This record gives sequence, structure tokens and C-alpha cells, in this order.
Amino acid sequence: MKLLNLSERLGLVSYRNQAKSDIKPHIKVDTDICNSVCPHKCTTYVCPANCYTMDDNGRVHFQVEDCIECGTCMYACDQGAVDWNYPDPEIGRGITWNYG
Repeated sequence: MKLLNLSERLGLVSYRNQAKSDIKPHIKVDTDICNSVCPHKCTTYVCPANCYTMDDNGRVHFQVEDCIECGTCMYACDQGAVDWNYPDPEIGRGITWNYG
């Protein structure tokens, strides 16, 4: 089997979620914390799905739609900006890792 790069592996992820217009985020990020007290803004470097971005003014922005629920940001953020909570765990929302 061919070794896949990160982009190819992320392309194999399938989502079990509402339509993007009906999404109930499992993760909420207080970007005010990121933009006021965080000295390193590390989530912008560690998120493999690029959900955290930094604009030209150095301000952090977050969008949940492409999140692959890897948990990297939850462990990387040491400022308390990331709140991880599944709104409907019994429904089984989230992603499916097709190949481990």
C-alpha cells in the first residue's frame, strides 16, 4: 500500500454531521484569549486541518467546519481558549477515520 501524505490522508476522512448550516460545534474557541494573552498562538501552527489561521495583523481566527477532531488544539492550548464538548454524543456525530 502506498504511503499517503497528510493531505491525501485527510481526504479519506468522512463526516457524520449536520449540514454546515445546521452545525452544532463540538469545539468553541475564545479567540479574544488568543488575541490578548496568548504569547505563542500555537494552535495556528499545530492544527492539521488549518482551522486556526492568523491574519496579516497577527490576530487568530477559528472556523470549525473543517475540524477533524484530532484533539491537537485541546492539548496545545495552554491559555484556556479551547472548549471541547460534544453537543449530541448519543447521535454519533463527528468524523470517521476510514483507514485508522
